Amino acid sequence: MPTADVLVIGSGPAGINAAYALRRAGLEFRVIDRSQTLAVTWNSLYPSLRLNTSRFFSELPGRKFPLHWGIHPTAKQYYRYLVEWVADQRLPIEGGIEVYRVAPRQDGLWQVETSEGIETYRAVIPATGVFNNPQLPDIPGMERFDGEILHSRDFRHPDQARGKRTLVVGNGPSGTDIAVAVGAVAAGGFTWLSIRSGVDLRPRYPYGLPRHAWMMLGERLPERACVWLQRKTGAVKYNAGDFGVWEAPPRTGAGTGYRGPELLNALRQGQVKPARHPARFDADGATLADGSYIELDLVIMATGFLPVLHQYLDIDMQYSTEMFYPETSCDWDIGPNGIRGWPLRDVSEHPNGRGVLGHEGLYLVGVFYKGRGAFYNMRVEAAIAAEQIKAFLTQRAFLARAA
Repeated sequence: MPTADVLVIGSGPAGINAAYALRRAGLEFRVIDRSQTLAVTWNSLYPSLRLNTSRFFSELPGRKFPLHWGIHPTAKQYYRYLVEWVADQRLPIEGGIEVYRVAPRQDGLWQVETSEGIETYRAVIPATGVFNNPQLPDIPGMERFDGEILHSRDFRHPDQARGKRTLVVGNGPSGTDIAVAVGAVAAGGFTWLSIRSGVDLRPRYPYGLPRHAWMMLGERLPERACVWLQRKTGAVKYNAGDFGVWEAPPRTGAGTGYRGPELLNALRQGQVKPARHPARFDADGATLADGSYIELDLVIMATGFLPVLHQYLDIDMQYSTEMFYPETSCDWDIGPNGIRGWPLRDVSEHPNGRGVLGHEGLYLVGVFYKGRGAFYNMRVEAAIAAEQIKAFLTQRAFLARAA
């Protein structure tokens, strides 16, 4: 007999939302995580990190953020919030169990090999997210560099860069946050920020309101008016040239938007200096794409992640090649299929279907990080997954059909 109807892998925000939705659906489930610490990623992030998504869409059911946290809580505040919410909900989460392999069986069940042994389940939800499988670029000469190379996942405090000639590679949210955090303490009172394609510098409060406030207004309007409003407010940005940075070519999906004054102030004060991306390393530093050379002691690679599921899912997966999505869409609950290295999903019965295409009983939660934001999307995805799993189990006669 299966150990439970559903196995949820991961106790971060995606797994927590999945457990909540499964309980509301009346399904038997189990939640496991390789760490003994709940939402371990959020417990180990650098202290200056704030959520990119606002409080309007990031709260969990039945618990508001304290007002004094402001619109964008810190990562540490969010972690405490998760722990308290899980305790209130009394969700059964088992830590210290590592998943080695998840594969389908001939009888339609899923075989899961863990540090505890081999078990079977009728359905599996990989909810392990993207922040524990860091990706490093393959840049010639990295192995010859005598300094230290860190991935952004391993950055904990600005003191790691104190007195060191530092280059941050990658100008996404993590890269820009880290560059701002270490600029004042790095050697010379600044850090280099490597920008490969470009960056859009946007205000955190276009026309005086946060981006999510404009989204909340837009959802009350007809589709055409909503799209116009989002395009109008989304187009507000600073002149990149005024800050010594450059924008990516249009419609390449390469430019990363940065909202807020922190990077702008650091650029003005010279605590962050833009640089082209490193083309090759040697023992003492890096030659950049424009031919210039900088001596370095520390390189922090803010170069992204792939989903952790790649480490344990033993299936043939189909992936999307979609590179970007329109910013002006007002259907915020539905992201591109197969985004960010995730497998394609079966959307034949639901436009935001959570089942992995071609693999019955396997469902994804925690995939879409844009739109209203990851935390809102996780709630939506979890509810859809629970609904589809209940229908799947009922169809297979594992659950009694509704009268």
